[in-house]
Amino acid sequence: MTHLPKEWRFLPDAWSYAVILTGSPQAATDLVTNTLNGVATRHDILGNKHRRRVFFATLFRDANKSPRLALPESDLSEDILELHRLSEPGRSTLALFHLGFFPIDEIADIVGKSEKEMPDILVATRTSLTSTPRP
Repeated sequence: MTHLPKEWRFLPDAWSYAVILTGSPQAATDLVTNTLNGVATRHDILGNKHRRRVFFATLFRDANKSPRLALPESDLSEDILELHRLSEPGRSTLALFHLGFFPIDEIADIVGKSEKEMPDILVATRTSLTSTPRP
């Protein structure tokens, strides 16, 4: 997707994040498409960093309005399924932290938590991942 304009080159990562949230490649595509249509037409968003933050915050908000769709027999990798099964806000905090797009204060804003809570959320989520037996 290198043909994307510079300000939209985060879209492949946004889609990966949406797969983690929804548990379904098709639902992720629908979610990213709807979010893209909404964010691209907003004239109050100034700057690429702000656009990216609004985009990911919208993905977070809208994905959490829908049920999780991943089934054990889905074609998703086990790593994605493990992330998908995590509870919020840990799931999004960990995914956004590892994408590296946002400083921790912006991740806190996206997931609706205080910056002071972020270290504990990350530790608890990582602990949950390492203590969960793989099938």
